[in-house]
Amino acid sequence: MIGAFLLIAFNARKITKDFKEKIPITIYLKNDAKKIEIEQLIKKLNIRDYTNSVVYVSKEKGAEILINEIGEDFIEFIGSNPLLNSIDIFLKSEFVNTVVFDEISSELQKTYFVDEIIYDAPLVSLINENINKIKYWILGISIFFLIVSILIINGSIRLSIYSNRIDIKTMQMVGATRGFIRKPFILTHIKLGILGSIISIILLSVALYYIQNLFDYVDFQSDIKIILIMFGAIGLFSIIITYLCTFFATQKFLKSKIDQLY
Repeated sequence: MIGAFLLIAFNARKITKDFKEKIPITIYLKNDAKKIEIEQLIKKLNIRDYTNSVVYVSKEKGAEILINEIGEDFIEFIGSNPLLNSIDIFLKSEFVNTVVFDEISSELQKTYFVDEIIYDAPLVSLINENINKIKYWILGISIFFLIVSILIINGSIRLSIYSNRIDIKTMQMVGATRGFIRKPFILTHIKLGILGSIISIILLSVALYYIQNLFDYVDFQSDIKIILIMFGAIGLFSIIITYLCTFFATQKFLKSKIDQLY
């Protein structure tokens, strides 16, 4: 369950990042803008910290795109191309917010050959608001399932130790140290924890393979390092939680008196 929600959280972040980086700021240029001036502006934008990519769209290319979208040659009807040359700026995801968009717009408006700057401010605000809500929901659900997982594992281990409480007390009475008594229980449950993590990793791997083949736009191969780290975290968590649960469960019976065992 933890692995599944780690996977959901990671992919939600990745999808959000990709989506935010596809929201452009469109700069429309005046017809008298010189080619050298446009090239200099593009170079200036490319070196900015907030820039992910810059795309120049000539008015001819813009007309071609619009004709394909509406399915009608409006130039033939009007008699001329009314569109302007434009530059689309795509920002890095961490800069996609209305404050940054406003600052960039104010700065570029000072350029004399810039005619108009357009961006979808309501969409940017809506995305950021919903992303924060989704983050809190994922965090809350992940914490809930983490607690459930710990309670289930702890309950299973305590039940297992409880069935051996008489043996624990017998070994203690004949002089065995607490560490000696705890060791076989800890090793057994750590092995079971590792086995459980291996099964979960196999199931998650099958799920990843199925999702990647089901959806063409999903590609987990580029994120193999993060997936391996996630698998390692699952294995590490299984060792830590089983060790702690076994340690405290045996500790309880080691401190118990004989008449408390029944």
